[in-house]
Amino acid sequence: MNRARARHRAATAALAAGLAFGTAGCAGSGPSPFASGGFEGQGSEADPSGTGGDDAAQGGENDEGGESREGVATVDLSPEEISVASYEALLTAESLRMATTEGMSAAGFSFDLHLDRAGTCVGSVTMPGMGSVELLMRDDSVWMKPDTEFWELTAGTDEQALIGLLDGSYLLADTSDPEAAEMAEVCDYDTLWEDSGPGGSAEANVTADEVTDHDGVPVIPLTEREGDEVTEILVAAEGEPYPLLVRTWTDGMAMEVAFSGWNEPVPFEEPPADQVLDMSDFRDGGFAV
Repeated sequence: MNRARARHRAATAALAAGLAFGTAGCAGSGPSPFASGGFEGQGSEADPSGTGGDDAAQGGENDEGGESREGVATVDLSPEEISVASYEALLTAESLRMATTEGMSAAGFSFDLHLDRAGTCVGSVTMPGMGSVELLMRDDSVWMKPDTEFWELTAGTDEQALIGLLDGSYLLADTSDPEAAEMAEVCDYDTLWEDSGPGGSAEANVTADEVTDHDGVPVIPLTEREGDEVTEILVAAEGEPYPLLVRTWTDGMAMEVAFSGWNEPVPFEEPPADQVLDMSDFRDGGFAV
């Protein structure tokens, strides 16, 4: 294998590994929304309904009192039931935006993603020590635009000709490509929540505080404790019980994720063709440097 092809393959592998780490940071291992708490058997089959518009984006103001389970206002539910209702609202939404807040991301990992159930996604992921990657996804196509820091770390600072060609360009791949499929998991709505949710251990303890205000929206603060892991969730008290903010502490790491844009269209815009490089060509070194 020639040197150019080897360095391209190494950069591709680094990109896949970095974004796989991003997926783990969003859900599953480490601090993640809904990673703790909940009670087995407390959940029920979610009823996909979905709402839209500005009310949904702010936690909902369509139904005063927030009737969410069998006509009962959210504020009248038990803490465990609020936790389950909030998770079900998350699972059945058509789209959302989720972003780590400044100064509250695990080990320097951060993200800002706007995605929908149909597979459209726009956002970015920043990986500690690896730079950041802008992500776009629609149908089976994935576009990735790493920043200069990423290219310098993976290609080497002495490869200025290569970096000059790649920097500012998108790599385009199909999800049938194993590495691209791994990257696409970052933008897969359902995959994000596979290993999270309120269906955790029966030893988890869930408590609720009085309704308070978060960015002008009435919310119910939930605290879920299980062992050394603590999760705080601000749940919309009116309309659909969407989670609006989640703070998680586990293994000495903290993460805070803000949720918004509920059921709003994802602002996708395909990159110009002259800014796109095919992933297979890049991997195989099939372009001039």
